[in-house]
Amino acid sequence: MTGRRQRQCGWAAISGAVLAIVGDGLVLASSGSVPSDQMSYPLTPHEFQVGQVYFALTQLLITAGIVALVRSGAVWPSRTARAFGRLATLGIAMTVLGELALIPVADQPTNSAGASAATTFYGVAILLTDVGLIGFGLLAVRQGRWPRGWRLLPLLLGLFQLMVASPVALAFGFESLAGYTVIALSDLLIAAIGTALVRQSQPHAPATAAPVPAPRST
Repeated sequence: MTGRRQRQCGWAAISGAVLAIVGDGLVLASSGSVPSDQMSYPLTPHEFQVGQVYFALTQLLITAGIVALVRSGAVWPSRTARAFGRLATLGIAMTVLGELALIPVADQPTNSAGASAATTFYGVAILLTDVGLIGFGLLAVRQGRWPRGWRLLPLLLGLFQLMVASPVALAFGFESLAGYTVIALSDLLIAAIGTALVRQSQPHAPATAAPVPAPRST
């Protein structure tokens, strides 16, 4: 990936994360006008459907950032790196479809078959993303191709989403203050990854050179 394209994708990730935080904040501030067990709660079905298109677009922007991350040179090319990278990109791309899949079930109870199927699909997408990011992040930390602060971000994002954000959001609800807080923190980590992509795309960005073989002894 060229430096220019990486920079564009980095800004896309930053934009997607910020827009997601704003959108979630608007949902949090909404007064519930529908039953709390309805999929669209606290929004009306129409508001929820419009919102899902909005959130699908934010996930699409974030997907561009994750694609750029796995192609950025943060880790050395290998079969393992490609496997984890593909897992992360597949998962984050599935979240775009997951947001859209919630549109038809906006007026259904949360325990209905349609709503359960849609939320399960989204949950699987997040899990794939997290596993991919954790594996990719471990490689990035071990290989140290990016500066210390940047190289930790993929691992931190994957671990935080898997061990904190998802459990808290499921326990308290995505529309709760606790759910909003942990999801916003995840989005801030995504924005940080976007910033790293922008910074590392600069010509003067530090990079780890390929190891030089030791001279043979005679």
